[in-house]
Amino acid sequence: MKIPSLLITVIVLAILTLVGYMLRHSSLRSPVEDPRVGQPLLEREALAQLETIEISKDADRVELQADEEGKWVVRTLYDLPVDFGKLSAFVQNIVEANIGRRITSLQDRLDRLDLNRGRVRLTSSAGASLVDITYGKSLPGGGTAFLFDQEKTAYQATASPYLDADSTNWAAKVLYEFEADDVAGIQFSLAGETWGIRREDKGKDFVSTTPSDEKTPKQSEITSVINQFRNLRFTQVDKRVEVEATDEWKGARDNTRSLKFTLFSGENITVKMSRYEPPPSEDEEDSTISTTDQVTYLRISSSRADHPINRFMDELTIEASSYTFDNIPTEISELADLPEEPESAVEASEESIAETEPSPPEVAEAIEEIASETAPFLPDSKEATEGNASEVEPSPPATEEGAEGTTTAEEIVPVEQAEPTPSTQP
Repeated sequence: MKIPSLLITVIVLAILTLVGYMLRHSSLRSPVEDPRVGQPLLEREALAQLETIEISKDADRVELQADEEGKWVVRTLYDLPVDFGKLSAFVQNIVEANIGRRITSLQDRLDRLDLNRGRVRLTSSAGASLVDITYGKSLPGGGTAFLFDQEKTAYQATASPYLDADSTNWAAKVLYEFEADDVAGIQFSLAGETWGIRREDKGKDFVSTTPSDEKTPKQSEITSVINQFRNLRFTQVDKRVEVEATDEWKGARDNTRSLKFTLFSGENITVKMSRYEPPPSEDEEDSTISTTDQVTYLRISSSRADHPINRFMDELTIEASSYTFDNIPTEISELADLPEEPESAVEASEESIAETEPSPPEVAEAIEEIASETAPFLPDSKEATEGNASEVEPSPPATEEGAEGTTTAEEIVPVEQAEPTPSTQP
C-alpha cells in the first residue's frame, strides 16, 4: 500500500519537531543524568584546605586570606584583620547551599539568566581551586542561577551569599578592644595641665594619682569615657605616605586631643585624635563650619612593642568619627568636682587686691584729678604766658619720691610760687 506523500510530510515534520524540542530542553535532565544535581556547592571537609577567598563584582575585587598564623586578613586592604563574623556567615552560606537542578546549556537562555552578577573563588593553600562560581539572577521558583568554573551550563543554587566586593566592608572595624573592668588608670591631657586617676582593683572608685589633690573624680563621667574608647572603630583607612601631603592632614595637627589608659596587666594604650576643620564659608549669611567636610584622624599605640596595632599606625592613616573626638575631655570640670574655696578666704583675697592695686577706673580718676589741678600752672614752655613778659620754665619731670612712685599735686607748682614770700614784719 502506498503511503500518501502528504502523510509522509506530516510524519517527517512531527519527528523534526520532537527532535527540536528534545534538543532545546536537553538540559532538563533528571538528577540521575547529571551527578552534580543534589550535591552541595562545596563539601564541608574542603574547608580544612581553604586559604584564599576572592570576590569580584563589577569593577570591585576583594581578597581574603589566612596568614601564617592562621588569622584571616584583607589582602586588598593593607592586611587589616577580617570581620570574622561576616566571613563565617559567608562561608557557611556556600557550604549549606545545594545544587537544585540543571537549568540550561543553550546560549540564548544563558544570556537571559544574567550570569554576570559576581564571582566567588575559593582556593587551597596549594593554589588548587576548591570552588569557582559565577552567579546570575534570582529564579522565580527560588534559588539563584550560577555557572561552575566558567562553564556553559547553568545550575540552580538553593541559596547564595551576598556578594560584597568592597574591601573596607570586610575589615574588622574595631581596631583595638579592652574590657572596661581592666582599666586601672587614665591620664588626661587637659587645657594647660595633665591629670591622672587610678584605682586599686576592679569595681572600686577612681581617685586622683596625687594624694594631696582635693579634686573628686566624677565616677559616672569616668565610666562613660572608658566605654567610649574601649572599642574604637575606624571609618576609612589609607596609606600614610599618601595622606601626609594633604591639607587635611596638615591642618589637623594643631587640633589634637589625647588620653592614655593603663590596664591592670601593666599595658598602656595611648589614644590620640586630630581633627581638620575647614575654614568658615566666605558667604556672610552662612559663616558656620561644615561638619560634613571635617576629617578626624585616629592613632592608637600600645606599650607592647610586638602588638600589631603599632605597625598599622606607622604605615596607615585611620579616620574615625568626629563624635569620638568630641568625647575626649579637655577641661578638668568635665571629670572632677573641684573643691570650693572658703568664703572668708575669697573676701580676704578681694580686700588685699583692693589695697595693693587700684582698679582701672580709680587710676583713671586719680590721673584726671591731678591733671585738672595742675593744668593752670603748666603753660607750654615755648610760649609766653598771657599778660606776663617772663617765660615760664617747663615743669620738672616726676621724681621717684612720694608714695607709690607718683608725683603729687603739691609737688607740681609754678616756679614763682616755689620761692618763699619775704616777711613785712620787723
